[in-house]
Amino acid sequence: MSKGTVSKKVRANGMTWIYRFQTKRPSDGARVENTRVIGLVKDIGASAAAAWREVGRLGLDINNDGQLGRKPTFRVLAEHFRKHELRKESGVAVRAPETVGVIELLLDRWILPRWGDELASEMKALEIEAWFEDLNSTPRLDNDKPLSWSSIGKIKSIMSQIFKHAQRHELVPAAIGEDGKLTNPVMLARTESGSDYEAKVVTPEQMMVILDELDKPETRLEWTLALLHAATALRPEEAFGLKWEDIDWKKGQINIRRGWSKGEETAGKNKVSMTQVEMHRALGQALKDWRRESRYSYDSHWIFASDKAKGKSPRTAGVAGQDYLRPAAVKAGVISAGYRGRFGWHNLRHSLATFLAANDVNLPVIQRMLRHTKPGTTSRYVHDDNEPQLAAQEKFLDAINIILREV
Repeated sequence: MSKGTVSKKVRANGMTWIYRFQTKRPSDGARVENTRVIGLVKDIGASAAAAWREVGRLGLDINNDGQLGRKPTFRVLAEHFRKHELRKESGVAVRAPETVGVIELLLDRWILPRWGDELASEMKALEIEAWFEDLNSTPRLDNDKPLSWSSIGKIKSIMSQIFKHAQRHELVPAAIGEDGKLTNPVMLARTESGSDYEAKVVTPEQMMVILDELDKPETRLEWTLALLHAATALRPEEAFGLKWEDIDWKKGQINIRRGWSKGEETAGKNKVSMTQVEMHRALGQALKDWRRESRYSYDSHWIFASDKAKGKSPRTAGVAGQDYLRPAAVKAGVISAGYRGRFGWHNLRHSLATFLAANDVNLPVIQRMLRHTKPGTTSRYVHDDNEPQLAAQEKFLDAINIILREV
């Protein structure tokens, strides 16, 4: 079967290379013609050979059934994954836009520059593992620090997903491990599983100080934001994406219907997250108080509307966190004035999970409140609380008559 054709065509942006090929339609098996834009002739080159090189680099020729017998590069697999899996808008395992953005950043910044031109069939687990170790030991040019094992773990996960995608689509042979599951060289490469990041947790006493700092007429929006995050464990993009029509006052529920991230509306994290969140009457009263004060109080208005945008969009989570939440957290002793690590609205999500676990709320309940699909994810939000251990130790010291003396 022909591998397709390349041809030039005049378009609005100039002379353009076009790739034409045939594929089998999944619904009925009929062969249909497809076309893809390769790029401008002035950028790629005037020769057909240059156009074919770009077709291969972009992974477009993998769409052609006649090309499956070739040994594809990892770039070909990655671009097929990007087009058919990562950016899909319907079907199985649709990803949130924020997740797609993170994966594409890691793919283009780290993975493809190193492995893009390697034949996928010749990639070895030990070479991949050595690269992981180098990423963790060699300072990077952007911030003069090596990558954390947490970031490397994400890179490994993306590479593994690409191999699995290619195996499902029969672009590369499917290797079966001893457990009967698909395997690939990335899965055999080892990384450190631990993360060097530990989220800063806000205690109830510290939360009271934060709210007290924000309890002013000019920061009533930020006070309400902080209380909402602290009491519900909403994700920042969910809280900032709320409209007044999303509140069911009679049922005492907050309906999560959308997200707001990077200046635009999103579909939310996943299907599990797009549900109802319980709203206690005290929290509902606080929201009603804010609605009476806000100049944007119609059902269709954003709850945390931006005055700068004249209510047409919500406030920016990063700016609100940096300008209001962080200074209040410094006052409460959660972080130091010079703290340069991550701290924002999402930390209040960790804080509620930790408080609930410390007060004997079982993990399934916490999981439902945080709307996680897996209990393992919830367990990572529960951080150590040493108060029970200290209380137990105090009982022993009292028993042996070791009493704390005032100095």
